[in-house]
Amino acid sequence: MDTRTHRDCVRARLRAAGAPFILAALTAACGSGSVAPTESPPGGGGTSSAPPAVAKAYAGGASVDPSIVAADNGFGLSLLNTLIPGNSGNVAIAPVSVAMALQIVYNGAVGSTQQAMAQTLQLGSLNTATLNTDNSALEASLLDPDPKVQITLANSLWLNPSLSVSASFTTTDQTYYGATVGRLAGAPDNINAWVDTETQGLITQILPAESTSYYQNLYALIVNVIYFKGQWTSGFDPNQTVAQPFTRSDGSPVTSEFMNQTGSFGYYAGNNFQVLRLPYGQGALSMLIVLPNYGVDIGGFVAAIAPAAIDNWVAALQTESGSIALPRFTATFGASLPGALTSLGMGGAFCTSSGADFSGIAPGACISDVEHKTVIEVDESGTVAAGATSVGIGISAVGAGQFSMTMDHPFFYAIRDDQTRVLLFVGVLMDPTA
Repeated sequence: MDTRTHRDCVRARLRAAGAPFILAALTAACGSGSVAPTESPPGGGGTSSAPPAVAKAYAGGASVDPSIVAADNGFGLSLLNTLIPGNSGNVAIAPVSVAMALQIVYNGAVGSTQQAMAQTLQLGSLNTATLNTDNSALEASLLDPDPKVQITLANSLWLNPSLSVSASFTTTDQTYYGATVGRLAGAPDNINAWVDTETQGLITQILPAESTSYYQNLYALIVNVIYFKGQWTSGFDPNQTVAQPFTRSDGSPVTSEFMNQTGSFGYYAGNNFQVLRLPYGQGALSMLIVLPNYGVDIGGFVAAIAPAAIDNWVAALQTESGSIALPRFTATFGASLPGALTSLGMGGAFCTSSGADFSGIAPGACISDVEHKTVIEVDESGTVAAGATSVGIGISAVGAGQFSMTMDHPFFYAIRDDQTRVLLFVGVLMDPTA
């Protein structure tokens, strides 16, 4: 069964929801493949069913708006290039994960904060309604794309029961992004456990170790994960894997295990680089490898890559015979992103700015932190990869038109019953360490 037939069968099952006899017939005709149980919409192997808007987009065969693809790709490349200069090792991110997590938060941004986020996320003229609909279609397109490829895209929203978050924001996150709603109580362990489950154990921790008071002072945490597992269309023979040198950017050599294969590949040779396409499963998804010539500065080369250039390279690929050697590798990368996002123009959205306005989420809300982790494993059989992004929604320390008060010297305090006006406790703090 080819990819299109496979997806048409799954789509038909969704249309037949509530009609068990039709579902049974479709299952017999289409085969089980890697489709999720018919009692819930497919989720690419994830533990939660597709959200209502995504299931509707999938069943209706909604097309993906090129605008959301251009936004995510452009933002992802910009973010990657911002992270490369400060890292001497491997850098890997999941653009869809970071973009979607921030786009969820974007639903609650107002005024200049929303404008800054739109610029950084390269959303152009997309308003929130279109953005959410476009993301639903994008998520739907990633449901069961190929019988030999598994993709899980999952979201969660962790709320502080002591602080009120806009009900419409929560509803939007559930309707369009399928957010699992939980409590911040128990963070970070409960959130890390959710990420661990959704990424099949590839990412066991997304949240850094923080004091309990840090989470108690958050309105909410938005977390997105993406998990990918795909078999090569033509796998590498492990018996052909051999050790050979790999030259690092500083010229020093290191020995690595190289997988070797001879055959027909999608290939393109540019002026100072080569492009190779390695497909997964039935060919709907692939890994694109771009290799600059020796002596070409990798940082400068990657900085010049635009989404349109990648599209042009793919269009220029020709099927050619050749021999390839690809290192077997595992790349693990993690970073706190406020610095990178600030450099891309989103500084006003963070709690360090007095102008952050997320009143669509809660009064005085601001982004306290953005964390991202990625793991990619490439071997003879295929690729397993996962990315996770968390966005903390904190309380602005300094808001527009508000005062600043720092209790950094002795002060008086009282605990008062405001109904009876009785002072239950009073005191003067002279030394907080005493």
